[in-house]
Amino acid sequence: MKPAGKHPRLPQRPHAALRHLRAADPLLARAIERVGAFKLPTSRPATFYSLCRAIIGQQLSTTVAGAIASRFVTLCGEGEQVAPKSVLKLSDEQLRAVGLSGAKTRSVRSLAEFWQREKLTHERLEQMHDDELIDYLTQVKGIGPWTVKMILIFSLRRPDVMPHEDLGVRVGIRKIHRMKEMPTPKEAIAIAEKWAPYRSVASWYCWQVIPMKEFD
Repeated sequence: MKPAGKHPRLPQRPHAALRHLRAADPLLARAIERVGAFKLPTSRPATFYSLCRAIIGQQLSTTVAGAIASRFVTLCGEGEQVAPKSVLKLSDEQLRAVGLSGAKTRSVRSLAEFWQREKLTHERLEQMHDDELIDYLTQVKGIGPWTVKMILIFSLRRPDVMPHEDLGVRVGIRKIHRMKEMPTPKEAIAIAEKWAPYRSVASWYCWQVIPMKEFD
């Protein structure tokens, strides 16, 4: 295990990152110009609830995921301080009733058991390196690399995460780089090499260009 310590975090206005990306990739520079300022949502700690929220959001629109998460929080009755013990007291039927699929019900329950067994805290997660955290949390049934990468980007604000598993990121790459075919995950990784060490920022711009017709 690598030594614990502080890890780089993205500021809300990552000027150095944008300078690097513009110089490294002229096509991405055009997207940056069209999209405008980099704006991540307000950061939240990498808590048990934030991981549950990431599980809930798998393969769902933001609106649908938000509605289910809201019902999930109400069911647990603790606001966003949802604790593993609260989840473990609930039946599968109760979790399914707020909109969780059978697979997500099992995942949330597995996460609750893992969090309790490992005596996890958000401080411990913050101390882990990116790859270390991916290896660690993907031990939980139903948590894959994509889910952990969303935590790394949106909760931990790590600057150099490449979610090549994300269809939206690959759609964005296709549009930005004017590709006829959707890039494979392997091709996305290769294209993103020039973006390091700011692949999280570049990925955010990939998401932003998806609805923009001028990139079609």
